[in-house]
Amino acid sequence: MKIKIVLFLIGLFFVSNTTKAQIGGDKPTLIFNWSRIENTTPVVLLDKEVANGDTNKDGAVLLKATANTPELQGIQCTLQGTPRYLEQIDLEVKYYQSEVSYVRFKMQLFDVTDNIVLAETPEITAKTQGIVATATLSHTFKPSNIRDQIAVRFVRTDDLNPVRVLAIDCLKVNGRFVKMKK
Repeated sequence: MKIKIVLFLIGLFFVSNTTKAQIGGDKPTLIFNWSRIENTTPVVLLDKEVANGDTNKDGAVLLKATANTPELQGIQCTLQGTPRYLEQIDLEVKYYQSEVSYVRFKMQLFDVTDNIVLAETPEITAKTQGIVATATLSHTFKPSNIRDQIAVRFVRTDDLNPVRVLAIDCLKVNGRFVKMKK
């Protein structure tokens, strides 16, 4: 009888650990949770849809020059849930330059709780207006990230000239789209 109870408790432990919060939760589409990095000014939404294959018809979020601190020049999407031990996160973004001048930026996975960048892409340059491109980033969470708030950031790395505007057309987290509109 003791063996059955022990096996039952072990099974219960595994079930309870697999149902705890994870990045993104369990919904097929992740909620709209976009903001600027430096301040609370609402993000700028673009209603124009480009042909990129996402079929969401939800427009884009714009990355424009508005911050006073160059390192905080960007936008972020705070993710639902918190990471589990050794959970992997796979990010995919489709972006394009929405004005006539190039834009340089990095996509970052950011631990909001600990205020550190966990992973980032090399510098990306969007050169041609309206041409959709894709960037990806993967990361495996460590024990120090468990229960922390995580965000995906898009940070400008160019000269911050206001004529340079990037459109984030869609973001996928572990294969699921993040809503671009409220």
